[in-house]
Amino acid sequence: MLKISEVFWSAQGEGLHSGTSSIFIRLAGCSLRCPYCDSRRAWKTGRSLETVAILAEVIALKAVRPHVRVVITGGEPLEQNLKELVAALHRLRCRVALETNGLHFQDLHFNWWTVSPKDVSGYSVHPKLWAKADEIKLVVRPSLDLDVVKKMRSCTEAPIFLQPERRDRRRYPRTYAFYKTCCAAGIPDVRLGLQLHTIFRIP
Repeated sequence: MLKISEVFWSAQGEGLHSGTSSIFIRLAGCSLRCPYCDSRRAWKTGRSLETVAILAEVIALKAVRPHVRVVITGGEPLEQNLKELVAALHRLRCRVALETNGLHFQDLHFNWWTVSPKDVSGYSVHPKLWAKADEIKLVVRPSLDLDVVKKMRSCTEAPIFLQPERRDRRRYPRTYAFYKTCCAAGIPDVRLGLQLHTIFRIP
C-alpha cells in the first residue's frame, strides 16, 4: 500500500528528458517542506492504493500513449517502500525514472535517477546515490553558491542542471547569472535548465 497524490500524463518539464511524454506517479508526503516547492498539495493529501490499483491507472494512460516513460516523483517517493511498485512496472515493460531529493536510498532498478538536493537539508545526498545519479538538479536560490556546485561535481560526473525558482521574481536573471559564474569557475557540465511545465502551465 502506497500513499499516492496523483497519477497523470504530461510532458517531462525538467532535465535531460525535457519535453518527453511521461506518466507521473506522484507519491504523497515529504519531510522537507521546502518553501518553494511546486507540488505542496502532495505534502498531506493522498489516496492509499495497492500496487494493482496504481498499475490500473498507468495501464489506462498507456493505452493511448504506448511509448511514454513512467516517472515516480513526489513529494519524496523514497520515503515509502517502492520495491513492489517498481517490480510491477518493469513487468509491464515500462521504463521507470525516479525523482528524489537525495536524502534516502532504495536499491531498486530505475532506468533513470534524477537527484535534486535541497538547501533545506543542507544539500545532503545519500552516499549510495552518487553512483546512481544520471542528472543533478539544483534550484537556484540565494543560498546556492559555488562551493555547493563544486562539491556536487566532486561526487558525480552527471550533468548538473541549474533550475529557476518558480516563485522568485528574478528567477531567470538570477539563474543565468549563477550559470555564468559556474562556467567562469571552470566547473564542467553545468547546464542552464528550465521548467517547461510552468512555462506552458501544464501539470
